[in-house]
Amino acid sequence: MINTIVTGDARELAKQIPDGSVDLIFTDPPYPKEYLPLYDWLATEAARILKPDGFLLAYAGTYWKAEVIKRLTAHMDYYFDFILLNGGNSPIMWARKVISRHKSIIALRKYGSDGQPHTNVLSFWNGGGEDKRFHTWGQDESSARYYIDCFSKPGDIVFDPFVGGGTTCAVAKQLKRQFIGFEIIPEMAEIARARIENAHQPIFEEILSQAVML
Repeated sequence: MINTIVTGDARELAKQIPDGSVDLIFTDPPYPKEYLPLYDWLATEAARILKPDGFLLAYAGTYWKAEVIKRLTAHMDYYFDFILLNGGNSPIMWARKVISRHKSIIALRKYGSDGQPHTNVLSFWNGGGEDKRFHTWGQDESSARYYIDCFSKPGDIVFDPFVGGGTTCAVAKQLKRQFIGFEIIPEMAEIARARIENAHQPIFEEILSQAVML
C-alpha cells in the first residue's frame, strides 16, 4: 500500500495496516452530522496503527467541533486545536446567522505518548483556504504542507483514509514522505492518482537542495 491510493472503504482497508507502523495521520473527514461516527472509527484506528510518538491531525468543521473532539478524545489524548483562518468561502450557521471564518485541525496522540512535534507550530495559521480544483471539499496545499512538515520527517509514513482530491498524498510526496491513501469513490481516486503522478518537489526546494550539495 505504500505510495499508492487504494480504492475502497477505509474502514475495511485499514485492517491491512500493521499495528504501530504509521508516523502521521493527516486527513479531512466529511463534516455533516451523519458522518460523525467516522471520527470514532478514525481515533480508534489511529490508536492502533500509529507509532508511539505518532500524531493524528484531523480537520473539523466549526458546527460540530465539540462533538468531534468528544469522539476523538474518547480514544486518544488531546494535543492541540490548530485554528486555520479561512481564506475561501465561509460557512454560515443559519440558526444564529453567524458567519464562521475559520476551521480547525484537531491534533491528538496515543495515550501516554511522550511524542513532540518536530518544530514549533502556530495556533493561528493563515493558509490559502480551500482548493476546489480536485474535490468539492478540497483543502489548500499550503496548510497541509506546513503541518505535515511540522509533524513528520522525510521517509516517514503519512496516512490519509479519506483522500478526496489527494492533497495529503501530493504534499507528502513533495516533502519526501511515504504515503498511504484510501478513497471510497473510484472517480475521485483516479483524479487523486493523476494529481500525485504530477506532484513534484517545489522548485525553490530543488534549488536549495542543489545549493547545499554545492
